[in-house]
Amino acid sequence: MATEGAKSSESAIGLHTYNSAADLTSGHVITLDKNEFLFDLNTKNACTRPLEIFIKLLSKSNVAREFSHFASVPLSRLRTVDAFFDHPDLNKLGEIQVYEQTRVRAVHNKGHNYMNASWIDGYREIRKFIVAPSPISATISQFWRSIYDRDSVVVVTLCKLVDENGKPFMPTKHGEPMTFDDMTVELDNIRKVRTTTYSAVLKLTKQGAPNSKTVILIAYMGWGSMGYPQRPSDILDLISDMNHMRTIVRKQGISEKRFEESQRTPITLICFDGFSRSCTLAALDILCRRLEASHAIGTPLVDVLDTIARLRMLRGAACMKAEQFVFLSMAVLEYAIRHHLINVENLDKICVNGFLIQSNPETV
Repeated sequence: MATEGAKSSESAIGLHTYNSAADLTSGHVITLDKNEFLFDLNTKNACTRPLEIFIKLLSKSNVAREFSHFASVPLSRLRTVDAFFDHPDLNKLGEIQVYEQTRVRAVHNKGHNYMNASWIDGYREIRKFIVAPSPISATISQFWRSIYDRDSVVVVTLCKLVDENGKPFMPTKHGEPMTFDDMTVELDNIRKVRTTTYSAVLKLTKQGAPNSKTVILIAYMGWGSMGYPQRPSDILDLISDMNHMRTIVRKQGISEKRFEESQRTPITLICFDGFSRSCTLAALDILCRRLEASHAIGTPLVDVLDTIARLRMLRGAACMKAEQFVFLSMAVLEYAIRHHLINVENLDKICVNGFLIQSNPETV
């Protein structure tokens, strides 16, 4: 993997060194060689920031400094966005452009295949996520069609389950299915799995298709209208839940011959705008998987800014707010502590006095 004009020396920005991704934030596109992955450990420009250094810099920093550094990181704008401008009525937020190279194609009832959604890679997994804003009335059927056609077996929602008119885009009661054009969505059951998390089993039926498909919907209700999640630890649990449910449904589908071993079964992440909370969740999953994998081979690595820069090559405005950057830094630190990835002698060196995280009592 190589970037045009890659810098030879490291450039420290806040808590992070992104010599590997510095050109990404300026708009250059990484070209992957065969068998290389965007967030891997051993690609030619993979980040090499050790967890120990991350902790050292974190302990010397504070929220104000990190906000200032993060605000200086530009968004990538050097990719083609033709379809985005062709369908302005389908863009919930007109300034959030969707790249041609990574947009999800899904049939719309008007015959085109544009929707405001992007493919996001996971750690060593191409197209693990579909990231999209919550559907508007003109895209509800297309939204469910994309999940059906792309074999997305888990949908994670981080927002209200209604369109711009306040009408639900999925059924809320058992036995009361909803039909959107050629797509019928039925709620089989729902249960509360954590304090602020609900899990539902949905059955999707497409007119003219021979089989219905089962989808697990995980609704996280603990993220306030602004700022951090009410309980940041919940997001680590949410990531664990979504990956666990995907594994279960996928294994069952393979055993029943509904899926091939090599078939992609992406996780769909939706939030109101389709680039803030959903991309933050994807970024945290990548950071945790990468940290765990690097620890297993001897040196745990973590670089939040590098991960965000790479995400922005797939969805341009990913994790645009500084508060998401700070949250990711704190969340990955908690993950490292939870999973005993930090040497005991280094625990006493951690100082987060400069990071004041206030709870947000509001829920969506």
